Amino acid sequence: MSAHFDRRRFLKTTTAAAVTALAFPYVVRSAEKRKLRVAIVGVGGRGGHGLGMAKNEEVVALCDVDTRTMPRALKTFPKAKTYQDYREMFESRDDYDAVIVSTPDHHHYPAAIRAVRAGKAVYCEKPLTWSMWESLHLAAEAEKRKVPTQMGNQPMGGWGWRLAYDYMKAGALGQIREVHTWTGVHGGWFTDGIRTPEGEDPVPETLNWDLWLGPAPVRPYKKRHYHPFRWRGWIDFGNGALGDWCGHLLNAFYKTLEPGFPVSVECLDQTGPAIDTYPKGKTVKWHFAADGARPAFDAYWYDGVHQPPRMPDLEEGRNMGSAGSYLVGTKGTCWVVGSHNKSALLVPETKRKAFGKPKKAAPPSRGHEKEFLMAARGEIPYNAPLSHFGYAGKLTAFALMGNIAVRVKGKLLYDAKEHRFTNSEQANKLMTRKPRDGWYVG
Repeated sequence: MSAHFDRRRFLKTTTAAAVTALAFPYVVRSAEKRKLRVAIVGVGGRGGHGLGMAKNEEVVALCDVDTRTMPRALKTFPKAKTYQDYREMFESRDDYDAVIVSTPDHHHYPAAIRAVRAGKAVYCEKPLTWSMWESLHLAAEAEKRKVPTQMGNQPMGGWGWRLAYDYMKAGALGQIREVHTWTGVHGGWFTDGIRTPEGEDPVPETLNWDLWLGPAPVRPYKKRHYHPFRWRGWIDFGNGALGDWCGHLLNAFYKTLEPGFPVSVECLDQTGPAIDTYPKGKTVKWHFAADGARPAFDAYWYDGVHQPPRMPDLEEGRNMGSAGSYLVGTKGTCWVVGSHNKSALLVPETKRKAFGKPKKAAPPSRGHEKEFLMAARGEIPYNAPLSHFGYAGKLTAFALMGNIAVRVKGKLLYDAKEHRFTNSEQANKLMTRKPRDGWYVG
C-alpha cells in the first residue's frame, strides 16, 4: 500500500467534501426512534464503552479475538451472534446499521474501512487509525460514501474547547502565536523505551494470537507485554502517548483553530530511541503556515519525562497539572485544563475575572455519542458529528506526523496537497506499511 495513494482520487474526494460541508445535500430520513442494529468489534477493555453506547440499541453481532471477553457482553446482549474474526463477520452478514470499533490501534483501519465500504455508520475509538495513510484514506472513503462517522474522543462533546473557542472569538487572545500541549498521564499501560523481549510464552486458550496480530508483523506471544493492555507503547500496534492522547489534548486547540496540516514537523528532543517502542519522553514541534487572516503559529507537544515551559503570566505557586494545553496569543493566554479539557481559563486569574464570561460562539453539544447515534438514524446530516472522519482524519494524521519525526531526524517538510514529505523518503515510507495479506482491502 503506497504512502502516495491515489492522490487524484483523494483530492477529488476531499474537494467534494468541502463543498458538501457547506451545502449539506443530505436527505434526512424519518426521525422515527427505531433501534439501531449494531455490530461491535472489540468488547474487552475499552470495548466496555461501546457496549454501554449500544445499551438501548439492538446489538446483532459481537466480535473479539479473545473469547474470555464474551460472557460479559452476552449477558447484556444474549441474542447477538459472536465472532473472533471481524472479516468473517463483515463478509457473512449485512443485517446491521452501525459498527462500533474498540480495538487496539492497528485494527482500527482494517475494521472501519470494511464497515464504511459496506455503507454502514461507524464509530471508531481514538486515534482514528494506526498510520497517517490509513487516516487520510479512511476519511476520503467515508466522505465518498457519505456514511455517518465519529471518532471516540469524548471531550469533543464537552465544554473545555468550546470555552477556549469563545474566548478566541471574543478577542481575548488576539492572534495565536504558540500552542503548548503536554501529558505525563500514561495510565500504567505503556511499555515505552524497551526492546522486543526474547522467547515466547504459551498463548492463552481463549486468545487467537494470529488474529490479534492482524495486519502487523508476526512476533511470538509474550505475556504481560502486548495483550490485553500494554500494546500502546509498541510501534507495531499503537502510537504511544501522542497517539493515545491526541484525540483529547491536541483536539482542544485543533478544533478551536481548525488549521489543517502543518508545513513542517520536527522532534526537538527525546529520551531514548524509537525502535520497537516509543521513547520515554519527547518534545515535538509543528509549524502551521499563515492562512488568510490567521497568522502562522507553532504547536508543541511534550510527553513522559518532557515538560512544557511555564505558562506566561501564570501566578506563582499555581500548578499546571500533569496534562493540558495552552494557547498563547498577542493579547493573552488561554489554558485548557486537564487531560479531558474539563474547562478553559484566561491567565492570570485577574484577567479572567476582568474579562468576564465570553459570548457563546462555539456550536452547542448534543453529546458526543448521542450525535453519532442521531446521525446513524438519519436524524441529523451524516457529517454533523463534530469528530466525523473528515475532521478526525486530519487531526490524527497531523498528530501522527509527530511519531514519524521521532523516528526520522531533522525538520521534515510536508506538502499537504500531495500528502507527502518533500525532503525525506524515509518519512514517506513511515506513513504506511505493507500489511500482512488479507487484512487491508483494495
